[in-house]
Amino acid sequence: MMAQSIKLKMLPSVINSYRRFAGHAHWQNVAKIKGANDAKKSKIMTIWIPRIRTEAKNDSNLDSNRSLKRLVDQAKAEGVPALAIKKAITCWENQDFKECQFGVKGKGGFIALIDCATSSKKKTENDIQSLMRRHGFSFASVNFQFTAVKDVLCQLPSNVSEDDIEEMALQCGTEDYVVDKDANTIEFTIDAVDQKEFYEEVKTLGLHEVSSTARFIPQEEANITESDHQKRICGFLNNMDKLEEVENVHHNVANLQEFIDKFS
Repeated sequence: MMAQSIKLKMLPSVINSYRRFAGHAHWQNVAKIKGANDAKKSKIMTIWIPRIRTEAKNDSNLDSNRSLKRLVDQAKAEGVPALAIKKAITCWENQDFKECQFGVKGKGGFIALIDCATSSKKKTENDIQSLMRRHGFSFASVNFQFTAVKDVLCQLPSNVSEDDIEEMALQCGTEDYVVDKDANTIEFTIDAVDQKEFYEEVKTLGLHEVSSTARFIPQEEANITESDHQKRICGFLNNMDKLEEVENVHHNVANLQEFIDKFS
């Protein structure tokens, strides 16, 4: 944020001189507080808006989409403006609004897939490219180095036993699942290539799908040990987190948390 240019009439008075500098200090303090608040608001927006947008893609009705309703309530509690929430829910009504994905290659063997949702792919591509140049990264074809999986959240029937749940998972062709007893839901993780057979079993079992999310798992993980590479990756990911169009970043770094703690 650029500081405002203020023309002050120079007076010989010591009092006026004191007031001038006191006013300047006051403006600096206000600017710091405002900057901190703006940064906090920006982070809140980049956390909640992409999640709401993704959840609203298949069903933007708050009455029928309970996961969306829950996200909206949480976002409101965090102070996300109602107008921003409304725009996130209704964005898919814009025919130009589309999903796209970019492959990225960085220092020390770092690779990533960046999921975006935008009404201008070219602008989003330019924004990401500008940030990549800053950290010495580049666009690259890395899709083949990831495996696509899908997390599917389903509502469980009432009074279902643990044995029944295990049997359901086996019938659906996966042993990778998480049960939320409070919400009475089960989240399956499946290989994306098997989703047709999976959904046939879900239909047979009478399970109601609440939501689904695509993920990309690296076929090989990398341990980044060089400090300069770690710093560049942290900086790049932090900048990606600030772009509202970015939905998700899938990467191959095994020890990311280690140097996030180091540089944050």
